[in-house]
Amino acid sequence: MKNKSLFNQMFFVILIISFFSAAAYAAPNLSLIYVIQQGDTLSEIAAEYNVDLNKLKAENGITNTASIKMGDELVIPQKNIKKNKSNLKNEALFEEYSSQKKELSFTINTHYAARINPGHQAPNIDKIPKDKIINYYVGPGDTLYDLARDFSTTIGTILALNNKKDSFLRSGEKIRLPVHNLTSHQILNKRVSKQELNLLARAIHGESRGEPYLGQVAVAAVIINRVLSRQFPNNFAQVIYQGGQFSAVSDGQINLTPNQSAYRAARDALRGSDPTNGALYFYNPKTATRVSFFKGRRVITKIGDHLFIE
Repeated sequence: MKNKSLFNQMFFVILIISFFSAAAYAAPNLSLIYVIQQGDTLSEIAAEYNVDLNKLKAENGITNTASIKMGDELVIPQKNIKKNKSNLKNEALFEEYSSQKKELSFTINTHYAARINPGHQAPNIDKIPKDKIINYYVGPGDTLYDLARDFSTTIGTILALNNKKDSFLRSGEKIRLPVHNLTSHQILNKRVSKQELNLLARAIHGESRGEPYLGQVAVAAVIINRVLSRQFPNNFAQVIYQGGQFSAVSDGQINLTPNQSAYRAARDALRGSDPTNGALYFYNPKTATRVSFFKGRRVITKIGDHLFIE
C-alpha cells in the first residue's frame, strides 16, 4: 500500500515537471532587437553583445557597413549573447542564456524593442480612414521610433503606409502618417503650417502683448478652441478674420511683427495648454465698447485684464 502511494506521488511530480517543460518549450521565441543610436558602428555593437561581426551582418543582410543609420533596427544573433554590463548602450537590453533556461533582463529608464515573431504580417492599414492620414515632411533627426511615439502608432504601420522596406528617412522626405489615434487638438497641432503659426502669433501679439505670458497663452487657446468648435470656422484664417471678432484685426495691429513670446505662447497652446479651460470668448472690460453680448455668459477665469468666457 505504501509502495502504491509512493508511486502515485512520484507519478504526480513527473507529470508536473512534464507539463512545465512542455509549457517552456511552447513559449514564444523572442528576438533581441537593437535600435541604432547616433555614433554607433557595427563593430562596436558586435563587441558589446559578444557577437561575431560577420554573423551580425549576415543576420541583418548588411553588405555595406556604411549603410546603417540612426533609428535602424538590428536583430542581434541569439546564440551565446553576453551583454557587457560595464558599457551599457542607451537601449540597454540584454539576454542571459544558460543550458536550462533563458531569462530577459530590462534596465529602467532605457529604450528597448522586442519582436515575438520577426516574420509577422504587416498591419492592416485599410482600416485607417483616408481623412485621418496626413502628409509629413521629415525633419532633421526624425526617426521612425520618434514618429511612431509622437503619432501614437507603430513603426510597422508607418512602414506599411509608405510601402517602405527599411527605416531609412531622408530629411525633407514626404511620408504619410496616421492621425486616427490622436485627439482633434493633437491633429491640429500636427497639421498647422508655418503660415498658420505666424498668423496665430500675430493675433496673440496684437491682442495681448501687454498681458502676462499666461494671458497670451490664454488668447491663443481661445482661437484654437474656436477652430475646433462647430460654432466657428475650422481654420485659423477664417476664425481670426471673422468680422467683428478681434480688435487687433479691426485696428490693424494684426499686421505688427510678433515677438518671440507670442510664438512661444502659440506653440504652448497648440501643444494643449489652455489656462481658460475651454473658453470661446475674451474681452477687456476696461476698454471694450460693446459688452452687452457677454452679459449672461459664464466667466470662466480672469487673467491679466481679460475675462475669459464660455
